[in-house]
Amino acid sequence: MQRRLLLLGALAAPALAQSDSWPQRPVRVIIPFPPGGGTDISGRILCQHLSQLWGQPVVVDNRGGAGGMIGTRAAGQAAPDGHTLFYNGTLSILRDNFDPRSVTDHIVRATITHNILVVNRSVPVSTLPEFIAYLRARPGQLNHGTSGPLASQHLAAVMFDLMAGTRMENIHYRGTGPSIAGIVANEVQVTFGSMSAVLPLIQDGRLRPLATASAQRSAMLPQLPTVGEVVPGYAAELTYSFGGPLGLPAVVRERLTESVRQLVANPAIIDELRLRGFEPSFMAQPALDRYIAEDIARWEDVARRAGLNLNEG
Repeated sequence: MQRRLLLLGALAAPALAQSDSWPQRPVRVIIPFPPGGGTDISGRILCQHLSQLWGQPVVVDNRGGAGGMIGTRAAGQAAPDGHTLFYNGTLSILRDNFDPRSVTDHIVRATITHNILVVNRSVPVSTLPEFIAYLRARPGQLNHGTSGPLASQHLAAVMFDLMAGTRMENIHYRGTGPSIAGIVANEVQVTFGSMSAVLPLIQDGRLRPLATASAQRSAMLPQLPTVGEVVPGYAAELTYSFGGPLGLPAVVRERLTESVRQLVANPAIIDELRLRGFEPSFMAQPALDRYIAEDIARWEDVARRAGLNLNEG
């Protein structure tokens, strides 16, 4: 009996050592959007702390374009050894006959943020009801800036138009950062921008906030109503997760999950995230898989009702 226990212990030791030894070299984290947007900002905060936790450099690789699909495909093509991961919004839609779940795996959700409906100061409204009335009187005359076709900003605006009886023209940029630059320059007049990207511009008076797209009010802007308070049933959540190519070893998945759990429970990191407009929101598999499947179904329904072309580039 004692010999059997010793043998079992010897067999278990390599697995534990393997878990403790990963990562053994720098880890690349692909962020499928340009610098400056919510995905990039929150991802960089978390990657910095993962680097400290793991004792290895965690290097961000921005791969923007096609509403996140370019970076997602690049992550899916990486070797499944745990040294290339990705960080992206869990809101997904199937497009270009490509299901991201066929090549990548969202492993652990870390944060959420609010998309905030903001307008350029040139738009003469100060409340959401005024804005809806202004849009209805001017169908197609206001430009809405998106981070790319079928990305969260685009879909949030499409659902808004469907439910509010309005029509905005969507202007697609290569990421949230460029779209925010567009509204500041008055190339577009309205956007559903991530809290992290628009909060500084709201605070210095360059953009006017009208509502948050989430189901609940934001702790950072508690006085701001939700869109759903005026347009019943509207909610467009925005969440962020770490993942990687299919086939990652179990030890990598487990350590990544536990590392993120540890980070988003750290009071100092919570404060750092909230200061930039993010709120910790841990979710692991299999619950995360179910959440993503439900999210995809919801947004595919919006796309179908709006007649969107799911092969947009």
